[in-house]
Amino acid sequence: MKLIKLSLAAAVCACVASSLSAADSVAEAITNGKFGGTVKTTYASKTVDNRGEAATGDNDYEAFGVGLELGYVTDPLYGFRIGLTGQGWLMPYHVGSSNKTAYDKEWYTKGAVLSELYLGYGIGNTDIKAGRQYVVTPLVAGNYTRAFKEAFEGVAISNKDIPDTTWWGGWFYKFQGRSKTAMGAPAGEGKAPLFKDRVILGNMTGPVTVKFENIFSAYIQNKSLPYTTLTGAYAAVTDVKPANALKDGDVSLYLAEANVKVPVGEVLKLGFDLNYKGSRVDGGLEPRRLDGDMFGARVSVSEFFGFGLSYAYTTVSDDDAVILGVGNGPGSYTALPIRGPFVFTGYAGMDTHKVVLDYNFGAIGLDGFKTALHYVKGDQDRVGGTNNINASGAAGQAVGTSMDVEGWAITANYAPKAVKGLSLGVTYTALERSDHYASGVNRNFDENEIWLQAAYKFDLSGD
Repeated sequence: MKLIKLSLAAAVCACVASSLSAADSVAEAITNGKFGGTVKTTYASKTVDNRGEAATGDNDYEAFGVGLELGYVTDPLYGFRIGLTGQGWLMPYHVGSSNKTAYDKEWYTKGAVLSELYLGYGIGNTDIKAGRQYVVTPLVAGNYTRAFKEAFEGVAISNKDIPDTTWWGGWFYKFQGRSKTAMGAPAGEGKAPLFKDRVILGNMTGPVTVKFENIFSAYIQNKSLPYTTLTGAYAAVTDVKPANALKDGDVSLYLAEANVKVPVGEVLKLGFDLNYKGSRVDGGLEPRRLDGDMFGARVSVSEFFGFGLSYAYTTVSDDDAVILGVGNGPGSYTALPIRGPFVFTGYAGMDTHKVVLDYNFGAIGLDGFKTALHYVKGDQDRVGGTNNINASGAAGQAVGTSMDVEGWAITANYAPKAVKGLSLGVTYTALERSDHYASGVNRNFDENEIWLQAAYKFDLSGD
């Protein structure tokens, strides 16, 4: 398998080299290519308050950084194209040691990485990519909300020959996370991420990657029924070995989802969503009790004079947590902004409710300005069974423990029409968590965080 991976990388480099040495048609493919990028900046600040067992009191943290992403894709030549995307991030001001540790898997990171370098080939309704690439699928997906976007290395193929149907398959053997610390480097190192045979498994690994051998995944999506999208997906991750595991094991992930959005005249749209996610593990992962199932449902009203309202509910099997996906991208209906889906929604025995009220100010003439208010409440049954899901014995994961969560968030985003490519955003999230231990001791945990963000996308292709 390692020989195959080396051969694939060599093939991509060889195709790049041969293309650049070819004739005038290649020159046209290069000069007619698409080149663009994004300049972005984020200021993040959070307060963490621990009270009760193992209390640490109030702690305040902050981070500020500036990033640049540049991407280039050649014009197709005989169906072939070459794509490259580089990312860079810097912290222009001194960062204190506590801030380094608090944000070393999200914002405290500096340097650059070539996140995309692929050879693509398109023929008819089929497209193939081989090499480093961004991936967003139901079960295998990178997350794009932090300093560095996540990426995968391998081969992906998609096809749309069947009417109203898309199918996709992928094999990946390397992953690039949010930071070098997230990829397994020491805490507080603050360097750009690398591609390695380590990956995030949502709700199992936390924010730090674990070793793996291969990722295989496929999904199919059909839109032939009126107003309806049906999706089925599968992923397998082989030879997964957490740092504290005695031996490795395999992970299998499953997803089935139905999404319906029906217009009611020209007044509003009604949405109905059903979702199932399941995970199964074997080998050295069995003691972690991750053979879990999550069921989710959501109803929504949207585009009602600019207003939208939704209610979502997710529930997880009593004694086994569920791995939600590969990478930090896969989510759940009841995730909270900033905190994401892996903090509580996939824990064993967790029932979570979420309400979202949003408004699009374009309805009153202020195009590009949107706001949303999120509210989440979750209650967990005490974890049963005989083994810890997490070797750290954290509440909500260790046998005999449970947690209750309540939180809210507000988001405001503005993309002014007068400045094409500019976007401004504010996100504030507050989460209160009550941990209940088998000893009868309780611990309260509050975390409040705000993000101030700006980004400018530009296209230098000259079209």
